[in-house]
Amino acid sequence: MSSQSEKDNNLNRWIMQISVVVVFTSLMSFAIWYLHESEPDLAGTTMEMLADRMAKNVVGAKWQWEAEGRPARILQVIYDEQGKEVDRRPIAMSHLGLPRVEPDKKGCNELWRALLNVPMQVTEYKVFAEYYSGEQLTGNALDSTCRFRVSIGPSFDYKIYTGQIKKN
Repeated sequence: MSSQSEKDNNLNRWIMQISVVVVFTSLMSFAIWYLHESEPDLAGTTMEMLADRMAKNVVGAKWQWEAEGRPARILQVIYDEQGKEVDRRPIAMSHLGLPRVEPDKKGCNELWRALLNVPMQVTEYKVFAEYYSGEQLTGNALDSTCRFRVSIGPSFDYKIYTGQIKKN
């Protein structure tokens, strides 16, 4: 009887140890998931802010182009919230009143530089510029697009012939 009781005690102890390990593992898994999900998406938020800034600068460039009599190039001056000049950059303009973009990856890189004048990097991730021909996408050259994406996912598209920005 004593040996049977000892076996039962060992079995109960073993079951208890397994239960503790399972509960501990479950709690750790939940904590890791919770912390990962509650962490802000800095790359996505930053890309969204850059897309908004690019859209604002495209509109500003178009109005300036109109006001200056539709020149081939404008000098865009950027001001902060207090009205202090923080940047100025030349922008080549197309006949449509939008920043001119050469139809290739280099042209998309130049667009980023001209409109945003920041390094192609978001947090610790590199931003990649890609050119997509509208003729290959939809059969319509007017759908040509520059896509700016971070290697981990967030991106936005700039339609070269309409100036529209679509956040992805």
